[in-house]
Amino acid sequence: MSTEHILIHEILSEHRDRMENLKKYYPFFKLQELSLNAFKDGRYESVDMGYVTMAVLRFFIEENNFKDMDVTYESYEKFMTELLQRDFDLPKSPDDKEFIQYLFDKICNEGRPFYYTYYDPEKKEKHRGRVRLIESHYQDGGIGYRITSEAVEFYLDTKETKDESKISIQQLLLEKMIRSRNYQGGVDVIRRINGEVRRLMSRKDEIVALLGRNIFEGVEALEEFSQTGLKWFDEEQRLFDSNLELVRKALKTTGGEETPVPEEIYLLNQELKNSMEQHRQLLAACTRLQVQADDMLAAAKRSRFRQAMDFRDLLGRSIRKDDIRTLEAMVAPLFSLNIKKTFSMERLDEMLQYPLEDNEKKESVSPGVLQDYEYEDEKEEQRIQYNMELLVKAFFDILSGRRKLTLKELHHLLVMRFTDNIERNGDYFAFLTHLSQKDEYDLDMVKDHPDTFLEDRMAAVLRKDKKKDYEGMRILLHFLPEEKIHLGEHTYMTNIEFERRGM
Repeated sequence: MSTEHILIHEILSEHRDRMENLKKYYPFFKLQELSLNAFKDGRYESVDMGYVTMAVLRFFIEENNFKDMDVTYESYEKFMTELLQRDFDLPKSPDDKEFIQYLFDKICNEGRPFYYTYYDPEKKEKHRGRVRLIESHYQDGGIGYRITSEAVEFYLDTKETKDESKISIQQLLLEKMIRSRNYQGGVDVIRRINGEVRRLMSRKDEIVALLGRNIFEGVEALEEFSQTGLKWFDEEQRLFDSNLELVRKALKTTGGEETPVPEEIYLLNQELKNSMEQHRQLLAACTRLQVQADDMLAAAKRSRFRQAMDFRDLLGRSIRKDDIRTLEAMVAPLFSLNIKKTFSMERLDEMLQYPLEDNEKKESVSPGVLQDYEYEDEKEEQRIQYNMELLVKAFFDILSGRRKLTLKELHHLLVMRFTDNIERNGDYFAFLTHLSQKDEYDLDMVKDHPDTFLEDRMAAVLRKDKKKDYEGMRILLHFLPEEKIHLGEHTYMTNIEFERRGM
């Protein structure tokens, strides 16, 4: 009866999970079925759509995850142009741009998700799943493209190789899970990372045992282990720190009385910290293993040297062979020593002609040439001016898209843009102090007649504004002293409402 229950459970209850797991493979096979024979009279019929899809996904992983950059269409077009010429021996043609655009539209499914249907036996109805390979967003006046977590997971599932770090690859998938707020999926990824860490620790123990049995085989195994596992530690630790920072931001943005921290984020935070601790223990154990292997190898070399150069053994072999000539290898070097030392008289002339330090040629400085010095206060002033202009421009950009904005909202947006390090930057609070000195700022007047330090920085930003995005803007400040913005246990700011007029 229990066997039948397990069978029914795997067929019915787990069917939906299996179908959801299979959805990441659906776009590839859908794209692979695409025929290119009819495009431009069959000029591109030799192009394999499956190969192109995998190459584009790898290109996006390189740009998005390893370089942390959005992919522009121009960079994709350049990559595809080189790929068609290199891998399919296609000569350049005016039709290439249209063909590359056609491929991009197909891989992006013309901006729509790939849909597929499956039957849910528990609810006795059909469900429609959806999956994307590429996502787009508008940023800095252009469109940027990023690969989705499903596409990364699909690409990583297709191949596992020794020349890549499985932990780093899973870390990239974890980053996608956190950014898409799939925290439960992130916990599963971390547990796979922990499994890989335990595998490496077990392999380390096997190498220790092998070193004890056969030093040379053990050293060879250690060298292979170092090439396939240890060399990725720095990259893995960097990705650990990056993902931990993402989790901390998720905890911070969702925490509070009205929005409690979800259990999934808390569990993800704890699992990630435990995984980092196990990774550090693995690094420490492998470091000790390297030192231990060096000591064992040095001891083995000394032991082999004593066996090879044992004078008693050499004498015994000479007696057994009844041939004294075997001792020649030992005594011949003693008769060829050059104990007579000579000194050439020519070296005396060279010593006498060697210049003294006082007679060395000194560097000449042309008269009238002044050296420029940059003092510490000048460096501080340059830093303050740069930070002030950066904060002023960010303030203008945020306010230009809204009619009203509170200081609490502004603080949150600036933390999202510059990270929470801004809360430890004194120039930021100096900016807020200078900003609250007036009740109103007319940017047209400020540009020509600044009368404060902050207005002088505002004028510098306005002069650099070639597009005149801020022309005609007036900013009114309404102070709200009864509202407090808590920054820490003993630190708070009073709220301000900024109102934009004009424009």
